Amino acid sequence: MNNFLRHTLVAEFERLKNRSLETVREMSRAQLLWRPAGSDANPVGFLLWHVGRSEEDHPLTRIGGEQLWKTEGWHQRFGIDPEADGFGFTPEQVRDFPMPALEDIIAYYSRVRDRTLEYLRGSSDSALRGPMPGMPETPIFVYLLSRLGHEHVHWGQMDYLKGIMPFQ
Repeated sequence: MNNFLRHTLVAEFERLKNRSLETVREMSRAQLLWRPAGSDANPVGFLLWHVGRSEEDHPLTRIGGEQLWKTEGWHQRFGIDPEADGFGFTPEQVRDFPMPALEDIIAYYSRVRDRTLEYLRGSSDSALRGPMPGMPETPIFVYLLSRLGHEHVHWGQMDYLKGIMPFQ
């Protein structure tokens, strides 16, 4: 089975993109910002931004070079610190997150995911078994699997929040 790892990663990154985008499709601004009363849960819009941003900030920067977040001016467009990726945000920082329009979040997330898929499609299994830059003990494919796990968690959160919203 030539390039089994590559094909598997491509399929799963594509599947998760479709699932995440289906979850947020046609959500209103109020839905993107909603979280249960008295909760510090991250709202759906923040979660989708964070998945894209952390995918670019963590693996893509190590294996793919410059960040679109900075080079294409997404941080300026969104009014968010160019170093921010959502990790370690306090409940207050999440509450004060300047929620971009859904189409902008989707555009950024999709741009990052397309870049990930481009990288994967151009890689071989032997390259994916090589060490993650800056993490010599971790093969690239293992690190990318952890990113898939990260998105699965956040997709589940987004889907759950959407399901319990008092307005649909």
